[in-house]
Amino acid sequence: MSLANKETQKLSPKELREVLKTARGDGEIDLLIKNVKILDLVNGEVVESSIAISGKTIAGIGKEYDDQPAKRIYDAQGATAVPGFIDGHLHVESSMMHPFEFERLTLPLGTTTAICDPHEITNVMGDRGFSWFLRCSELMDQNLFVQVSSCIPALPGFETNGGQFDIIDMKKYKEHPRVLGLAEMMNFPGVINGVEGVLEKVEEFAELNLDGHSPMLRGKQLNAYIAAGIQNCHETIFADEAKEKLQKGMGLIIREGSVAKNLKTLAPVVNEFNSCQCLLCTDDRNPYEIFNEGHINYMIKKMINELGTPTHIAYRLSSFSAAKHFGLKKLGLIAPGKQADIVLVGKLEDVDVKEVFKKGELVSELDLPSKVMDKLNKSEPPKENTIKRSFLAPTDFNYDLSAGTYNVMEIVKDEIITNHLKVKYDGEEFAEDDISYITVIERYGQKRKPSLGLVKGMGLTRGAIASSVAHDSHNIVVIGKTPQDIATAANEIIENAGGFCVVDKGRVTASLSLPIAGLLSLESAETINEGIIQLKEACKEIEVAVNEPFIQMAFLALPVIPTLKITDMGLVDVTKFEFIDLKCED
Repeated sequence: MSLANKETQKLSPKELREVLKTARGDGEIDLLIKNVKILDLVNGEVVESSIAISGKTIAGIGKEYDDQPAKRIYDAQGATAVPGFIDGHLHVESSMMHPFEFERLTLPLGTTTAICDPHEITNVMGDRGFSWFLRCSELMDQNLFVQVSSCIPALPGFETNGGQFDIIDMKKYKEHPRVLGLAEMMNFPGVINGVEGVLEKVEEFAELNLDGHSPMLRGKQLNAYIAAGIQNCHETIFADEAKEKLQKGMGLIIREGSVAKNLKTLAPVVNEFNSCQCLLCTDDRNPYEIFNEGHINYMIKKMINELGTPTHIAYRLSSFSAAKHFGLKKLGLIAPGKQADIVLVGKLEDVDVKEVFKKGELVSELDLPSKVMDKLNKSEPPKENTIKRSFLAPTDFNYDLSAGTYNVMEIVKDEIITNHLKVKYDGEEFAEDDISYITVIERYGQKRKPSLGLVKGMGLTRGAIASSVAHDSHNIVVIGKTPQDIATAANEIIENAGGFCVVDKGRVTASLSLPIAGLLSLESAETINEGIIQLKEACKEIEVAVNEPFIQMAFLALPVIPTLKITDMGLVDVTKFEFIDLKCED
């Protein structure tokens, strides 16, 4: 099935006739939005207008509808209508909220559409996790599209994950109306080198969207990756890298997550010519930042007010460009025939959301909070304990370092890449400061010995922090100063069936449970946010220097992002895709 034939907002013949009747002026308008300005994202103009809606569809725009009979009239009081915002790539699991809580928090902010890759829960639970997300999408008011996870695990042979999701599993979801294509193909070496199993996935989904993942890929390797049919990348870090990808026909998905913040560097690359090829995403953004800053609305505001992006271009990236890129023909504009996903803002520059319409209904009247638990129960979420690991002792983390030179990961501020350092150790102290122990503990019942590594840049002077969120296989990851505190932190995660914790002087000082696959909470966004605040305060007590330590730590275990990473199997040199020892050879 081609994407052109997959009409996700298709109208019935009866609905279409009603739309045409309203558009012609012969029928009664279901909802008329009057006294409104429309941001025209094609011509870059603001137009005084009215919006006539039939059912879930915009039948027409223009003042000529003001005298037509309407069942309901909404006075916008001079606000400006813009298309509903589209998040072009995210992992809902990174919000720690289940999909219905994510919807409750972000839909009122104007994010009417989100294109997700549930590869976090799919790595943990396989097909059971993926199919649950699809069931959720069918029950949501928000448009949640689910790309078929392509790399389970992210790098086979380099990490242990819990669930199987192979080409046979993938194929059966191709024709689902909520599936737009293949999720980020992280195994870019496999694509470039024509590895059979990898290319089979790309070829199977060739008629749909093919999402990419190619951090710092340039030149001939980038050419090969694009030539395979990969359409976009959300992992771009540098401006010249972005320009090359755009020049070669790739869609540039600009990311502003909780850790990876690329907007400041990449927004200046966007101009009138290439804006049709650029879109926005959050990738990994937690409730704390959504509460305190926002979602896609925050990115638009930052582009306009801090980065000098012309207003209409910032809004174009948030909707029209994204809809065009993913073939969502009914989304992205305030225009006849488009789905009535509309955001009203007071001032375009402030992105102050006054009201959101979803399929012609006021979001404020959908009563999302009262529906959360009912939707969740109907979706039949997986609730079994996925942490299959016995409690650990300090002796399980025997570093016992001798004098020599060691391979050390260095955290890079506001990025998920790392630097690969070689640091000398004289038997008592390292030649550089701020170096801590890091370990990854396999949690799927294979009883693998914990892997041991060293990390620079976390800042903690004592204690430990631990998490069951460790991209993408989600084993337990702990950073600490002593084996005793590392063991205490790891055991808290095991006891809680997943989550985050902070340990100071042998005592757990903050903890947040994530019982669904060790990734998601059953609590409200407000409760999760309170837990994050407590974790942040506890981290300050042990002098953690990173703004989002748990998300930052999670990416230290992802072996498809340069440069040096650690999995449950050991240290991975991502530039060579090979394991290396903790201690350098003499």
